[in-house]
Amino acid sequence: METRIFVMRHGQTYANAEGRFAGRTAEPLTPEGEAQAAQVGKYLAAEDLSAIYVSPLHRTRRTAEILAENLRRRPPIYEAPGFLEISIPPWEGRTKAELRADPAMQYEVWSQKPHRFYLPGCETLAEVYGRAVRALEDLFHQEEGRALLVVTHMVVVRVLLLHYLEKPLSFYRRVPVPNALPVCFRRRGLEVALEVPYGEGPEAEEMRRFLKGEA
Repeated sequence: METRIFVMRHGQTYANAEGRFAGRTAEPLTPEGEAQAAQVGKYLAAEDLSAIYVSPLHRTRRTAEILAENLRRRPPIYEAPGFLEISIPPWEGRTKAELRADPAMQYEVWSQKPHRFYLPGCETLAEVYGRAVRALEDLFHQEEGRALLVVTHMVVVRVLLLHYLEKPLSFYRRVPVPNALPVCFRRRGLEVALEVPYGEGPEAEEMRRFLKGEA
C-alpha cells in the first residue's frame, strides 16, 4: 500500500521578499505568494487529496486555503503543531543585517553552522528535526494509503528532506527550498522515495537535482 504526502513551504510572504525573519508572527502572503498557492492547487488538482495539514500560522493556512480552491474536491484543513516554524522570538521582524549586527543573536552561527545554533529560550535545529519527523511519521501511520498535503516552513522542509535522504543536519544549508514547491514523500512499506512531480523552472529543477544527489 502506498502513502503519498506532498510537503511544501508556504507561498511568498512580505518578510521573504524583504529579507526579514517572520518567525511565528501573523505574516501575510504577497500577491506573488497567493499566485504561487493557486498554481500549486492547479498542479495538485489531479491528486485526490484526503486532507491538508498546516502549521498553525496565518501564512501556511492562507496558502492552503487558496490552494484548496483550485482542487477538484476541497479536502479538510487541519492544524499540525509539529510542522510549526522554528521558535526564535528575539529574531522576529528583524532583517538579516540587523541580526548580524548583534552578536548576541548568534546569527553567524546559524548562517555557517546551523546545527550548532543555540540561543536560550529558542529552539535548536535538532529540536525542530525531532518534532517534524515525528509529525510526518504520525501522518504516514494515521493516513496510510492516502494522499495528503503538508504546508509548512523552510526549516521544516529542510530537516525532513535531510532525514529521509539520510543526510546529517550539517548539510542543512545545501538544501534548496523555494516557496510553494511540493515535494512528494512516497512510502511503500519501510521505504520512502522523494520526488518533485510538479513544478517548472530553475527552482524546481534545482530541487530535482538535489534529490538525485547531483547538487
